[in-house]
Amino acid sequence: MALGCHGCSTPRREPGFDRMEFANQPELDDGVVDSAVEVIQGRIRPRAAGGQAGQKELLLALPAPRCANQGERDGPSLSVGGVTSGSLESPCRIAAAGPGYVSTNKNGYGTDETVALLQWGAAQMAEQFPGSPPLVIGAISKPEGGFYPPHKSHQSGRDVDLGYPRTDRGARQFLPTDASTLDTERLWTLLDAWLASGRLGFVFMDYDLQAVLYQDLLDHGYSERQLEPIFQYPAAKSTPQGLIRHAAGHADHLHVRFRCPETDRPGCVD
Repeated sequence: MALGCHGCSTPRREPGFDRMEFANQPELDDGVVDSAVEVIQGRIRPRAAGGQAGQKELLLALPAPRCANQGERDGPSLSVGGVTSGSLESPCRIAAAGPGYVSTNKNGYGTDETVALLQWGAAQMAEQFPGSPPLVIGAISKPEGGFYPPHKSHQSGRDVDLGYPRTDRGARQFLPTDASTLDTERLWTLLDAWLASGRLGFVFMDYDLQAVLYQDLLDHGYSERQLEPIFQYPAAKSTPQGLIRHAAGHADHLHVRFRCPETDRPGCVD
């Protein structure tokens, strides 16, 4: 990697402690909710200069989600309210494993669209990188949505914790990641697919890891102007801009937030 990762945050927590990015404890609260409540309008998907990656606009017809609880549901999912004050009806529970991914959290309930996007994105990454380790999917929402301690968000089936794609080995848990272990190619393949779908709301990741991915994209032909609407970096980590933003405690995983399904509006709030 062209850019090193100096001072990447590796928060201390008890072994096996699931996720703390929206913890109730003030000392662990990363402020994501306060800094990311607005919706970014007019997002631009970056295009690689002189290359193929990122150059086609994708009118995406998502495949149907593979719900592990399909026989128990009485209809399609419904995301109600916002990510910090919402609920979830008739959720789709993501299967424990599928093409390109493993799901490690019992609260893997999301909207049909969230699960379809996860499964589709993981399959895209696996297809482009055969034999690579699976994407590790953590917390989504509880079966009924609502308050999910220690999180503040994850309430309406549209927030997902993901392990970073890594270059060293395939782990089925979230591990502290830095410039030497972040697989920027696989990570960008995943994010680029979701950007193309038009359904990506926010991505929260460690600021230093943003820098690693940003620099790698510059090295591969993207321009600063193309990346500006997507990344908070190189602006200060406290600056509320960009689709990809810093959140404390995200050196071992990233947090993806999908937009409301059009079928769930206006009851679902971005």
